Amino acid sequence: MKKEELMIDYYNSTISAAFFFPDDDRKKYPVVCKVHGLVSNEFAKEEALASLLTDNGIAYFVFHLSGFYKSKGETTIHASLQNLDYVISFLANHPKVNPMRIGLYGVSLGGALVTCHASRDPRVAIVALQAPLFDFDFVVNYPHFDALWDGLTASGLVRTAATGVKEKLQNDIRGNNPLRCVNRISPRPLLIITGSKDSFMPMKGMRHLFSKAFNPKAFKIIPNADHNLTNPQARHETFVALREFFVNQLIEA
Repeated sequence: MKKEELMIDYYNSTISAAFFFPDDDRKKYPVVCKVHGLVSNEFAKEEALASLLTDNGIAYFVFHLSGFYKSKGETTIHASLQNLDYVISFLANHPKVNPMRIGLYGVSLGGALVTCHASRDPRVAIVALQAPLFDFDFVVNYPHFDALWDGLTASGLVRTAATGVKEKLQNDIRGNNPLRCVNRISPRPLLIITGSKDSFMPMKGMRHLFSKAFNPKAFKIIPNADHNLTNPQARHETFVALREFFVNQLIEA
């Protein structure tokens, strides 16, 4: 597996990214692009899944949304959706990427972003959602919203506006709700994967999101997996399920 860390020019800013691809001489690869949630990993923590995918001939691309880590700017839903559109354009024109085989993988909040974007972008060939935020209203009405955002900002891992975060979110989600977008992913394959011990994202909500989607679709529950995959075995099982889904749809289909 080869790895390239990148700083992608993004208008008058930059996006921090890492590109993992198989260690062979092929010119173009299918690619899976990950969109993180409110907590984003250092790129080194992506290597386990990257290895499973690249061993099967699939490239893996990860990036930090604006306002996270080395990606400049502040984070908003609108900015994140713009980031994703720009990154897909970057991948579609990358010399190592097959532009007809671009898959999206969204985690938590990233699952909502992926759902909304994929519903209107035909360049996306396949979608996997892990413990997805199923309804933006769930975030807006979350009882500890202010404490959650204050904690994230204080951690230094995310940069938000000093004031008006909730009001900006309420404005950004108009026309961008996963429950009203997920049906437009079809006829492209969709996987929703979650953990039996996820106490943050209610199972009922994720099943509701799944019920709104059209075929082809699949729903998989990983035993003993919490929202952040802190159980090593559950984490491995999640990654294996993702590998099987992407290999079946991007390589063997």
